[in-house]
Amino acid sequence: MNHSQPNETQARAVAEAALGVRAQSVSRFATGLAHFVFEVTLAGGVPVVVRLSTDPDGLNGAVAWSRRLRPLGVPLPDLLFADLEATITPFPAIVLARLPGTDLGHVIDTLSVEQKQAIAAVVVAAQRCVHRLPLGGGYGYVAAEAGPFPHRAWVDVIAASLSRSRARITAAGIFDPALVTPLEHLLPKWERYGAMIQPVAFLDDTTTKNVIIDAGRLSGIVDVDVVCYGDPLWTIALTRMALLSGRQAVDYVEHWCTLLDLTREQRGALDFYTAVFCVDFMSEVGQMFNQATPLAPDRARTGQLNALYGELLRQARD
Repeated sequence: MNHSQPNETQARAVAEAALGVRAQSVSRFATGLAHFVFEVTLAGGVPVVVRLSTDPDGLNGAVAWSRRLRPLGVPLPDLLFADLEATITPFPAIVLARLPGTDLGHVIDTLSVEQKQAIAAVVVAAQRCVHRLPLGGGYGYVAAEAGPFPHRAWVDVIAASLSRSRARITAAGIFDPALVTPLEHLLPKWERYGAMIQPVAFLDDTTTKNVIIDAGRLSGIVDVDVVCYGDPLWTIALTRMALLSGRQAVDYVEHWCTLLDLTREQRGALDFYTAVFCVDFMSEVGQMFNQATPLAPDRARTGQLNALYGELLRQARD
């Protein structure tokens, strides 16, 4: 057992200390690249979620945003306990109610058109709750409503994403970092559009992950560690890329776009953002994150991403 990283024994200890009930079983969720997330089943069969972080400040945002957004109507799970000072284990921890169901991406191909439309409508409603927050003092991802805000302009958020992708791709040596160059050259085209984007708050990761579906309906949203300020289409693009990457139908994204009644320019921005996220997905291949081994660079996966990028870049240029 690797004691330098959070493990099942520590998750059990947190749950039992927090709730005063013995745990029957513990298992780690397979998804997630940042924190270590476990399902702990308590005596009596009640499940809870324990999240542990190797970053001393890694869960501060999760607690702050839970307390801020749940009263606004965002369907987040109940926050049952927080040990941000790491008094129980060497790692900061929180305990959350376990929402029934699983990530949207696991079941989306089994859903009817009507179910996808209804889920998209609830996600849009949740995002609109977040949009009601005061405009930010800048742009980008923040762990607290007061900031600090990392960027002065929306286009800088996009540029930062491309820069990170280039650095990761270069380090992994699996894809050609020159793939990022055409998107960097397209950035000036979007400066005027970006200048019109207000620093509106939105949930950046309500994608095929973190949107929990039970019996065809949304049961809630999880893992809100940060809130992004800028163009809410950013999240739709990430969702679209996740579906394309998983070889899943993208009609759910179209339902989302229909609800927002996007303009032609917004559709163009969505195409550009999706290409930006494609190189982001490329940059994850070969990285360790919080896994025991790097994300595998198998030939089928790299070939698929290269082909997807070619098509998405063509769309972004049109």
